[in-house]
Amino acid sequence: MVRKGGLPLKENAGLPKRLHLAANAERILGEPVTGTLCIVDAKGDPNATPVWFLWSNGKILISTHARRQKHVNALRAGRGSFSVIDPQNPSHYVELRGSLDVTSDPEFITRDAVVRKHGHPDGAAFDPASAERVVLALTPDRVLGRH
Repeated sequence: MVRKGGLPLKENAGLPKRLHLAANAERILGEPVTGTLCIVDAKGDPNATPVWFLWSNGKILISTHARRQKHVNALRAGRGSFSVIDPQNPSHYVELRGSLDVTSDPEFITRDAVVRKHGHPDGAAFDPASAERVVLALTPDRVLGRH
């Protein structure tokens, strides 16, 4: 496929329903690094947010406070992208694009798992006692990157 200006485009259209990531991509997603979640807002503008995350059972899991912009955007848009840079080689990265599901996290299970990945015992120090958390789960249907 060629776009305007004659530059070739690489398309990933033939991906199987069950994605298999390269071992290095799995390693990158397992690192305690910050990724970027991008969801289109109500005006059609991209809203990119740095986030801590988990890669679990083929999904990116992100814990956030209820009613934050990324929560609102995920409910409305239903799709997003997530990218992370390889901490061992900054010219390598993984980008996942797919559907977003939102669930509540009343017991803070996902929040605590995410912060443990980053070296904290639990997430209580990050929230007031009245905090309401939700989980944004990105199920990828497309994988891009250099890994």
